[in-house]
Amino acid sequence: MDEFQSTIVSECLSGLGKDLLQEIITHGEVKAFDADEYVIKQGQLLKHLPIVLEGMVKVFSEEDDYQFLLYYIHPGATCIFSFAHFFGEKKMAFSGTAEKASSVLLIPVHKAREWMIKYPVFSGMIVKEYERHYNDLLETTKQILCYNLEDRILQYLQTKASITGNTLLAISHATIATDLATSREVISRVMKKLERDKKVQQSGRKIQLL
Repeated sequence: MDEFQSTIVSECLSGLGKDLLQEIITHGEVKAFDADEYVIKQGQLLKHLPIVLEGMVKVFSEEDDYQFLLYYIHPGATCIFSFAHFFGEKKMAFSGTAEKASSVLLIPVHKAREWMIKYPVFSGMIVKEYERHYNDLLETTKQILCYNLEDRILQYLQTKASITGNTLLAISHATIATDLATSREVISRVMKKLERDKKVQQSGRKIQLL
């Protein structure tokens, strides 16, 4: 890990303490991912624990040619599903792709196991992230069970706006359909209703939240 990468790791994970940070810098690898590039792929064995340093990673499940959005990993956070593969040789049951250009710290699984015992602050971080993403999954489940598709689309667009810091979103109906596991035609129909209700404004492949 070069000096620039070491600085990013130290700034992003400053609360982990000097000794653990030095071990992370020694044994970890910082890798750059382009938008839509796989960070974790369903069906593969877990070799590294990913921690997002810059950018954003989208975590989703793929079943029968459908994608289903689970949650996003923000800078300084890791993935709840990775923990389930720490102590076994199970294949990954989900995928993660860079939502935009991202830098990700990859920690070898055997070192992450070691640090969970050696450094209480590291195991505390793991538990905190588990709780955070568990709540994200509960919210996703609640949306499916309790919200109609119109509400789910609005919530999805608001989340995208929060991630990008912009209410003008460059996103296609096909992408929304993929993330919400429905058809493009259904999304287009609901989006027209949202536009009539003056909740969004559409122009080409751009959507403005109103």
